[in-house]
Amino acid sequence: MTRVQTLSLLLVAAYFAFVLASLVLRGREVSGPWLYLLRGFFPNWRFYHGFGHQPRLFVRTLDSGGQWSDWRIFIPRAPFALANLVHNPRNNLLLAQQNLIDHLAFDIAYLPEGKDARELVSYQLVMRLARQWLSALGNDGRHWQFQVRQVPPLQTPTEDMAILISPVMEH
Repeated sequence: MTRVQTLSLLLVAAYFAFVLASLVLRGREVSGPWLYLLRGFFPNWRFYHGFGHQPRLFVRTLDSGGQWSDWRIFIPRAPFALANLVHNPRNNLLLAQQNLIDHLAFDIAYLPEGKDARELVSYQLVMRLARQWLSALGNDGRHWQFQVRQVPPLQTPTEDMAILISPVMEH
């Protein structure tokens, strides 16, 4: 093991020791600015609690004629291949992207009164994800917008399900 790997391992271990010590000293609830970073190590497991609303990301662009495109839904799907059972970095990335959208929906639900969602780290990351997705789609619109909707199970998404609509941004 190299010196950098050893140092990295020690830092991660120290971080988890700090988190565990904080849990023991403060109780079982995970909150606070330092503990917020713990979320990055674990996926959002709320989907096991029940069959409920699904946060979905939508994007649209404004063309040169001043017309908005239809909202396009971002649903990360990886094609199935037997080899992916052993090594599947593409699917892991897609799951992490959907997990990011889930975290933003959760953060919006518990946003303190008077606080702007644009200040959230999860908002900034979803905004970058939406911009990256637009670039991958090859859209040439200069202005764009994204939206997060809480879609009930087995229903067609509609605009009244929106929990967040971003301001119009330049590409």
